[in-house]
Amino acid sequence: MLPLLALSGIAIGIGLERAAEFQNQRLRDDLELVGRAIHVPVSDALIRRDITAVQASLDSVFKIGRVYGASVYDTEGALVASAGVTERDLSESLLAEQVILTGETQDSYRQVAGRDVFSQFVPIQDRGGQIIGFMQLNRRAQDFDNSFTQLSQIAWGTWLVLALATVAILVFGHYRGVGRYVELKLEQQRREQEKMVAIGQVSSGVAHELGAPLTVIDGRAKQLLKRHDDPESQRQLQAIRGQVQRLTKMVKQLLAFSRTPVSAKQPVMISVLLDQACNSISFEQSQDGPQVTLTHPSSEISIEADAQRLELALVNILRNALQAAEHNVEVAVKTAPDQISIHVRDDGTGLPDSVAQEDLTKPFTTTKKTGEGTGLGLALVSYIMADHQGSLSLKNWHTDQQTVGGCEVVLTLPRKQQANRS
Repeated sequence: MLPLLALSGIAIGIGLERAAEFQNQRLRDDLELVGRAIHVPVSDALIRRDITAVQASLDSVFKIGRVYGASVYDTEGALVASAGVTERDLSESLLAEQVILTGETQDSYRQVAGRDVFSQFVPIQDRGGQIIGFMQLNRRAQDFDNSFTQLSQIAWGTWLVLALATVAILVFGHYRGVGRYVELKLEQQRREQEKMVAIGQVSSGVAHELGAPLTVIDGRAKQLLKRHDDPESQRQLQAIRGQVQRLTKMVKQLLAFSRTPVSAKQPVMISVLLDQACNSISFEQSQDGPQVTLTHPSSEISIEADAQRLELALVNILRNALQAAEHNVEVAVKTAPDQISIHVRDDGTGLPDSVAQEDLTKPFTTTKKTGEGTGLGLALVSYIMADHQGSLSLKNWHTDQQTVGGCEVVLTLPRKQQANRS
C-alpha cells in the first residue's frame, strides 16, 4: 500500500498545481470582468473630462470588494482618479508603456504602497478605438495565496487522514489476520528445527555409543554358536544375533539421520541409481516374498545428486514397500521438462487414514507394529529429498476393481540442466 499512497500523493500534488493555475486564472478573470464593467462609463467620462464621473465609477468598483485599488491614468502615466491602494505616477512603468503601445491588457505581481498586489492594466479607448488612457486594477496577492492555501490544506489533510487510516487498518489487519499467524508458524518451524538439531545430535551420540558394544555382542554370540551346537542354544543365540542385527540397522539409520546436508553433487544416471538400490535391497528379500518390478526410463536421464545418500533414500522406500506389499512392488520413472519423478507402488493394505503424510515424515513415527519399525526411514528420506531440492509424497492408489490398492511413494527431483551448445 505504500507505493499506492505515494502515487496518490503525487496525483494530489499534480492536481493542486492544476487547481492553483485554474484559481489564479479565475481571479484574473474577475479583474477583467470588473474592468469591462466600468470601461465604457470611464471612457465616456474621460472624453468629457468629467473627473467626478470617473471617480464615481472607481468608487463603485472599489465597494464591490473584489479589488484592492482602482486607478485611471492618462496616456502619459499621470494619475487622473483613484480609489483604494494605488500608485501616484506610472510615467516610468514599462507595463504602462506596453499597454499604451500595444493596446492589450497586461498584468503582473508588484508592490504598491509597500504591499504585494496583483495588478492588471486595462487600456481605455474612445469610440474610434483611440487609446486615451489606461486603468489599473489591484488585487491583493494574498487573495491568490489564501485561496490556494486553503484548497491545499483541505486536500493534503484529507490525504493524510486517509493514509493514516489505511496504514492503521493494514497494520492492525496484518497483525490480526496475517502477522500473528506467520509469527506462530515461524515459531513452530523454529522449534521444529531446534528439535531436529537436538534429535540429530542425540542420534549421532547414541549411534556411536551403541556401535561398539553391539559389535562385541554379535562377535561373542557368533563364537558361542560354534561352541554350542545343541538346538536350544543355537535357537537362543540366533535370536540374540537377530536382535543385535536389528539394533545395528537402527544405529546405521541414526547415523544416516544425523549426517550433515549434501555438500557436493555429481551427475548420476537414474537407471544406474535404481539398479544399485534394487541390488542393495535384494539381499533382504526372500525367494517366496514380494518381488520388485523395475521399469527403466526410455532414455538416459541424468541428475545432479549425492549418489550414496539418494541411494540410501531409495533403499528405505523399497524396504518399506517390500515390507508392506503382498506380491509385488512396481518402480517406474516419469519425466517432465524440468523434473523427474520416481514412483514406487506396492500392493499392500495402504496407508491408514488416521495418519497424515506430514506426521509420517517426522522422526520416530511409524505405522508398523511395535518392534518392527524405527520411525526414521521416511524422516531420513524426507531430509535427503529436501537436500536435493526435491520432494517426497505418499498416497494410496486404487484401480477400478479396488477401493484401495496399496501405497504409492513419489520422489520428485529437478533434472540436470544441460549446457547450451553453440
